[in-house]
Amino acid sequence: MTIGALTTAELEQFENEGYVILPAVFESNEVDHMRQEADFILDLILNSSRANHRKSGRLDWIETEGRQQVRKIQPINDLSLYLTQVSEDPRLLAPMRQIMRDEPRLMEEKLNYKQPLWERFEGLEIRQGTDRFPMHNDWAYYAAQKYPQAIISSAISMDDSTPDNGPLHVWPGTHRTHLEHVQGPIGWEVKEGLLDPHGGIDILAPAGSVMLFHSLLVHNSRSNGTDHPRRLMIYSHYPEVFPMCFDVRNGPTRLRESPYELEYLRTKA
Repeated sequence: MTIGALTTAELEQFENEGYVILPAVFESNEVDHMRQEADFILDLILNSSRANHRKSGRLDWIETEGRQQVRKIQPINDLSLYLTQVSEDPRLLAPMRQIMRDEPRLMEEKLNYKQPLWERFEGLEIRQGTDRFPMHNDWAYYAAQKYPQAIISSAISMDDSTPDNGPLHVWPGTHRTHLEHVQGPIGWEVKEGLLDPHGGIDILAPAGSVMLFHSLLVHNSRSNGTDHPRRLMIYSHYPEVFPMCFDVRNGPTRLRESPYELEYLRTKA
């Protein structure tokens, strides 16, 4: 079999349910390297924000009852050579190539941290709220740039997902048609009444596993109730047949933020 190739049963699961979980794709030393990169990026974004007296446009963080927590940093590939290499790993691309029947092209990457901060960072804009993500599908966001619905995302678990740390929660089979979304307080969410909010299942994937999921699959996550991060490295690829502009969603953020990050690194050096 080709490295990373899906079995017939796995292909059928993706077709029927809109997702598939691949256990133990990455070895423990590779996961450790990802965690080190995640720590570097977190340090860079928080400290460059503080040094430049402005919150980075990459940073999505919140405060709840006095506790600061990083929800997400996006985009990140231009900050880590290793995570860029992971986005091109055959263990990710081969199964997507099978599903798409085309060559996968990277269109977006983000690192969902759900990470409580031990040290308070003062003087930066922060939103009061929750680290949960609402019930939504990703295409509700991608549609603005006219991306195709055939996008497949890969979520790599850097930490074990447990019922207590805000795991991904999915509604199997919802990838067959796009459900209407409305703008909610923390982003797009499925219109009330279209789906049972108490349905779906938790994805309790161990570190090193990968979940592939369709852009129309409805998912959310609860708040992380632990003192430890629940990190997911998420890449999204589209089929090459669609002539999309390169990095149209995140390119402006990279260009806007990189001078501040470089200025911080030069000052630190």
